[in-house]
This record gives sequence, structure tokens and C-alpha cells, in this order.
Amino acid sequence: MKSFFQTRQAYGIPAIRRDFRAIWRSTTLYLNRNRRLCLAIVAVTLGVAWWLALTNDHALVKAVRSKRTPELNSFSGALSYWGDFAQYNLGLAATIWAVGFWLRSRWLQRLAVATVMAATLAGLTCNLLRFSLSRPRPQAKAVDGLYGFRGAVQGWNYHSFPSGHTSTAFGTSTPLLVAGGPVGAVVTVFSASVAWSRIYRGQHFPSDVLVGAMLGILYGVAAASGLRRLRRRSSRMAHLRRCRDTKVQESASSA
Repeated sequence: MKSFFQTRQAYGIPAIRRDFRAIWRSTTLYLNRNRRLCLAIVAVTLGVAWWLALTNDHALVKAVRSKRTPELNSFSGALSYWGDFAQYNLGLAATIWAVGFWLRSRWLQRLAVATVMAATLAGLTCNLLRFSLSRPRPQAKAVDGLYGFRGAVQGWNYHSFPSGHTSTAFGTSTPLLVAGGPVGAVVTVFSASVAWSRIYRGQHFPSDVLVGAMLGILYGVAAASGLRRLRRRSSRMAHLRRCRDTKVQESASSA
């Protein structure tokens, strides 16, 4: 029984709370320390998105959707469904965390927490922009533009910019790519496929997807940086404990 409670404290729900607090502090610290670089990335991405919106957005959507087949329709629909926050981010994070619990790997558990945190921050930022800017989706029968809060109350068809699926998908895959090894590359390919599916299905313009990906990558890199900082600190603490235990053993043997 004592062993069970020790395992629960070290790898169970209490560990999730500790990991969220630790990774949150490290993530916000990274964003604060690199705020000028982050602002520059945001400014450049928004500039490119604005240029696309004024020039090539509609043409690119038509090009992507020009070869429509039943197979691609079904495939893109599956990608959009499984690329949503609940199915993709939460499902993948729960799987990684459960594997970490089974293997007693704090690294995997913290990696799962980092993906949830990055995807959540990217999704919240995306929704704030979507509801305040209200750009019509490509399939909406409306003149393209930013309608502000007036458009937000008109419904789902005015939530195009940026892409929520893309932001949370890249928020999930970026920590895995930066800190998780080869598996992250496979997950990132899936995130890119989700972004393509949103254009193919007429839900978003390329500029929407671009800004959504930028949000996910930005928060994902910050969370991964916080995760690696936490890992270095844990390694130092483990090293100090080993040194302390060695000294205790040497003292005991000499006595």
C-alpha cells in the first residue's frame, strides 16, 4: 500500500499538477526572455499573411480544391476530424502520459503536459483572434474581409482567421519534434496534413493556416524549451542526490 501511494505521488495526478506549474513557469520565462524575437516572428508572419490575403489566397484555395475526388474528400474529412483538439491533442497526450506512467518515465509524462500546454495556449490565442477579427471562410457567401465583433455574432462561417485546427495541431507536434525525437517528425507531418485538409475542405485560406501554424510552433518551441530546462534541472538534482548518497556511504564505511 505504501508503495502504491509513493508511485501515485511520483507518477500520478499530483505529478501532473507539479509538471503543469513547472512547465508553465519555464514557458512564460522563455517567451519573456525572447519577446523581441517572438514579436518579430509574429510581425513577419502577419505581413506574409496580409500579402497572401490581398493577392493569392483565393487562387491558392481554388488550386488546392481543383482536383476533388471521393477518396480525397473522405481522407480530408478524416484528417479534419482526427486533427481536432479533443481527438488529436488530448488523445495523443493521454497516450504519451499513460506510457510514461507505465514505464515510470517522468520525461514522457512531462512531454505530454508540454503538448497540452502549447496546444491550449495556441488554441486560446487563435480563438481570441477569430472572434475579434471575424474573417469569412472560403465557403461562406460573403465578401472577404475582417468584420470585427459584428461578424463574430453571425456564426461559425466568420471564424476563418486563423485556423484553429492548425494552431492546436502544431502546438501538439512542435514539442514532440523539438524534444521528443523521431516520433515528432511523424506527428509534424500529420499536423501539416491537417492544415492541408482545412484548405481542401474550404474551411480556411492559406493565410489562415500560416498564422495558425505560427502560433502552434511559437508556443510549442516555448513549451519544449521549458521542458528541456526542467529536464536539466532534474538531472542536476539527481546528480546532487547521488553525490550525497555516495558521501553518506563513504562516511558509514569509514566509521
